[in-house]
Amino acid sequence: MKAPRVLGRCLLLLLLFIHFLFLPTAWADGPTEVPHLQIASIYGNLEAGWPSSIFILLQNNATLLEEPDEPGFNKATARSIVAQLQSSDDRIKIFAGRQNAGLLAAGENTTVQFMVQADGAELGIYPMQLCLNYSRLSQVTASGGEITPNFVFTYEKASIELPMQVKVVQGPKIELEKLEGETLPGIESRLRIVFANRGDEPALDLQMQARPSPPFLMVENEEEQASLFPGESASQSLPVFTDENATSGYYALPCSVSYLDGQDGERRRQDLAVLIYVGEQDYSLGLYLGAAGLILLFLVGSFLAMRRFMSGRRRLRIVKS
Repeated sequence: MKAPRVLGRCLLLLLLFIHFLFLPTAWADGPTEVPHLQIASIYGNLEAGWPSSIFILLQNNATLLEEPDEPGFNKATARSIVAQLQSSDDRIKIFAGRQNAGLLAAGENTTVQFMVQADGAELGIYPMQLCLNYSRLSQVTASGGEITPNFVFTYEKASIELPMQVKVVQGPKIELEKLEGETLPGIESRLRIVFANRGDEPALDLQMQARPSPPFLMVENEEEQASLFPGESASQSLPVFTDENATSGYYALPCSVSYLDGQDGERRRQDLAVLIYVGEQDYSLGLYLGAAGLILLFLVGSFLAMRRFMSGRRRLRIVKS
């Protein structure tokens, strides 16, 4: 009688051992309803020396075991999300502080924006961290009767740090490639300016505004626009009226070039100086023309006088005859 009883106890202990051995493993490997925040995409680069906008698309990639009847019972929802961007590099300055991202249910996404500036940083890729603090529903306790039940919601705080990378670029860089034409004192000349984008980002809706400065008395800015991608160039016409007392030489005409940034759509301005050559008025041609006119007038007068003289002699012969 003792042997079967001992054997039964051994079998029971073996079953309990197997149960407790595999139960934690199965529980750890099984799916759980918790928020799973991640970075879906990043838009925007840092232009060296300019404040730039970085847009980060956040996504809750949590898995729902069962869709709850009420949204408030969803344990996979991240609530009261606060995002903060950090950098360990002192040359990367973050102007925006904490950003409230609100509530993010499973499968949903939202975008947070940060204003960042790279001062003195070389072109390249720099690591950053996106720190997220949020709360999630951990437990719901029901009490009371079936008709008027009372629910107690218990929330717990959570945080996560997501690594990311940003790229520091040069941005659009507009340079004066060449100037076609020159002007003369006292006249209006039509020049043509050729601009080039020597940067690594596009400049959209490029416009030039020149300001009159002695000896250029009047400048007419024409309504011309161009979009320059990196390595491209475009020309713009520039009528200029020069003072008649200007001496020959090179003069700087101040102007500004404005364009829309291809990343954030903001209009930026860049100051340039256009060197224009003022030539000498060629008075020798006028002297030659004046002398030629006098000679022509003398010849015509001589011809008329000779013709009148010859006509008078003919009349004298007729009277004598």
